[in-house]
Amino acid sequence: MKRNKFIQLLNPVKKGEKLRSILKLKCPRCQEGDLFVVKNPYRLKTVDDMPHYCPVCGEDFQREVGFYYGAMMISHASTTVIAVIVHGIVFYFYGWALAPNLIPITIIILGLFPVIFRTSRAIWINMFSKYDPDAIKNKIIHEKNLEKRKS
Repeated sequence: MKRNKFIQLLNPVKKGEKLRSILKLKCPRCQEGDLFVVKNPYRLKTVDDMPHYCPVCGEDFQREVGFYYGAMMISHASTTVIAVIVHGIVFYFYGWALAPNLIPITIIILGLFPVIFRTSRAIWINMFSKYDPDAIKNKIIHEKNLEKRKS
């Protein structure tokens, strides 16, 4: 029994941890609502479709115009790290030859584009929002707030 409690303390993807929200692409506030409308990142027509608000807790995913421009920097850094790793592996076997370096890097970066894109957005929104264990109980209801403002 003590071993299970120890493992739970060291679990980096338990509820309330940012890593859980990032890896599972969940709302950073409640960690239950999905960040993206379609779960499959390789359905390219919907790769960037996000609901405006979290369907579970009401967190605003589109805070302002251009909010996710910062995610491009995270995407750029991730892509650079992947390219350097792939280059290091290819260089070990083939040296500086251009084609053996360029072809695998291009294929891997293009293949991982949807995953990197979504993960970068998840990292970016997690930088500005934190977990709230009472988020579902204190759901933000935008329709009622809009009606009150109009009255």
